[in-house]
Amino acid sequence: MSVPLGISVTQEQLMPFTVAVLRVFRDHGPRADRAKTRLIWLIEQVGFEEFVKMVAEEMGSGTQLAPAVHVEYDTPWERRDLLGVHSQKQPGLNWVGASVPAGRVQADDLEEFARLTETYGDGTVRLTCEENILFVNVPDEKLEAMLAEPIFQKFKVHPGNLERGLVSCTGSQFCGFALIETKNRAMQMVAQLEAQLHLPKPVRIHWTGCPNSCGQAQVADIGLMGGPAKLNGKAVEGVKIFMGGKIGENPELANEIEAGVPCHEEYLIPKLKEMLISNFGATPIEQVA
Repeated sequence: MSVPLGISVTQEQLMPFTVAVLRVFRDHGPRADRAKTRLIWLIEQVGFEEFVKMVAEEMGSGTQLAPAVHVEYDTPWERRDLLGVHSQKQPGLNWVGASVPAGRVQADDLEEFARLTETYGDGTVRLTCEENILFVNVPDEKLEAMLAEPIFQKFKVHPGNLERGLVSCTGSQFCGFALIETKNRAMQMVAQLEAQLHLPKPVRIHWTGCPNSCGQAQVADIGLMGGPAKLNGKAVEGVKIFMGGKIGENPELANEIEAGVPCHEEYLIPKLKEMLISNFGATPIEQVA
């Protein structure tokens, strides 16, 4: 979970500040050690004050960064769900948020995204931290035709309440650090759970293949972190299970509730199903013969 730096930036400083943070990490971060190639380790090494000083110097001589400004809201600021069709503040324009299950896209998908935004939007798209895609500046009169495009059968504008909150790291298929396969397994299990359960609201399930937690398991409603497990006396791919993470105005880290759970569907799906029923208001869908 992030911690405040104790500064604020103006709108004009936002982009230079972002670039400066990246350059400071590039030039001074412990990037030779893959186990510590994270910004947190640089901040731990130099301290908050020195890190802010380095960023300000990178932004240019004489840069002044103001103290943090505390903002209070009448009600707690909750995490926003950006999927679906939303009116923009600009009259007559909309953004369309589409789910990218587990963040996996192919080259053909990217080409289709480019065609869509050039045909219906302004030629740009935005990616969310939850691995989804936003098409912006879509005129009212083009919405109906855009939503009828076949690509949205795969990347749903109105996905189920589990798919819309699904996040996954790369997993062992392409990452040497991951202890388990994540993306394919995550998509398959979510599809099965959505076929079995009705969920009254979105539930964020995050998969991460190892303790580096690129999939941010500790801030999810339900987090699954790759680790060792045994089944019938043999080593198998397994997970630690976390629950209760929260993002938004009052963030909280999830609690680890169980470890060494085999990733096999016959073990993991019943556990997830019970968690969803007991803690998130899910109800079984009656099977019609």
